[in-house]
Amino acid sequence: MSFARRALVALPDAAAAGLFLWCWIAPLVLHQRLVGLLVLVLLMEFIAIQAGPFLGTVIYGEKMGLDRRQRLKTALGLGTAYLLFAGIAAVSFDAWWPSLIFAWLVGAKVFAAVVGRDQNAAGREPEMTLWILSAGYFFVAIFVTMFVPIPVFGITEDGEVYGLRGQYEWANFPYKAIAAGFFYFGALALTRVFGKGAALDLSRSDPAGGPTGDDTR
Repeated sequence: MSFARRALVALPDAAAAGLFLWCWIAPLVLHQRLVGLLVLVLLMEFIAIQAGPFLGTVIYGEKMGLDRRQRLKTALGLGTAYLLFAGIAAVSFDAWWPSLIFAWLVGAKVFAAVVGRDQNAAGREPEMTLWILSAGYFFVAIFVTMFVPIPVFGITEDGEVYGLRGQYEWANFPYKAIAAGFFYFGALALTRVFGKGAALDLSRSDPAGGPTGDDTR
């Protein structure tokens, strides 16, 4: 895949990382509750990560022996689950915009899988490897911001000021959530742009029996 195409695939994650960084530095410039909104983005992203294998089933179903009807059933089931979660989030935030977050996160993953798909690859391994990496990035970002001192920047108030209710870590220290989002989406975007080696393209690895195809001299 060309560098330009990899950059295009990484664009949604890069945009998300930029928004988290902006919020970290100037949390009240765009919207009074931007911090709370981005915390919800992180929570929904966590659910989206868990649904990665199911998204893969929909996108790469033909390689798994699934016909169009089976893939449609899977897509409808997955969409219903996401809509239910988005509806619960909308009720809890007393707003309609969680539905847009839902659409953005799911659409970004489908976009990356479809646009970044290598039609010549033998399988779906590269995108599934990225799914595994995204889960790792998410938990590392959470761990680092929980236990490693990081700058507060512009998020100097309690979470309630930014629309976060309750007494939990991100409500008490909202800058940690925003920093985690910046690290996570930034790492994902960089991996999509520069991670073109064997670790991210398992479908090109040689079988146990030795080189095949064009590698045979």
